[in-house]
Amino acid sequence: MKRPALVLAGALALALTAYAIAEIRGPKIAGLSTGTFQTERLALPDVELIDAAAQPQRFKGALTQGHVVVINFNYTTCDTICPLGNVVMADLDAMLGPERAVRLLSITIDPARDTPDRMRAAAEEFGASARWRWLTGNPGEVKRLLAAFDADYANIVLHDPMFLVGRVEDGRFYRSLSMPEAGDLKKIIDAMDS
Repeated sequence: MKRPALVLAGALALALTAYAIAEIRGPKIAGLSTGTFQTERLALPDVELIDAAAQPQRFKGALTQGHVVVINFNYTTCDTICPLGNVVMADLDAMLGPERAVRLLSITIDPARDTPDRMRAAAEEFGASARWRWLTGNPGEVKRLLAAFDADYANIVLHDPMFLVGRVEDGRFYRSLSMPEAGDLKKIIDAMDS
């Protein structure tokens, strides 16, 4: 798997977050080492997105049904926080066995520029498996989904990292309030599967 030059910067950023105290507001998950999470229930729209193979995907369809989903938001020309988040997703992708009913979703916050071709190139750069979907779409549809996730990216250059772990069917999610480690995301997935 190819790794961008920002991996070292990502390791430094993750090391800095190691000073954060793991906190879950809601059901406790034992053993989290870094990051802060809160639980919430979200009403999500059934928008149509487009994957990196230029195929339409219903958000509340085969893309998410029956899966725990891990969602992050990024854009392909980002050279600050997005590559760090993508390294976390790549590490999580590598940790999960092929039998796990988990779907990783990277949703663009710049759908006007992030074409399926750009999303495919980014997915390849980070070594995404078939479980890790890179999604774009009509800007209006993407905006509806971002609003439902309370992901305000009016200024995409200065956006904060955000990861959500949950099930779309019931709208229950853990939201990261800092850059998590892949191992902590996996512990949340494991707790949701048990």
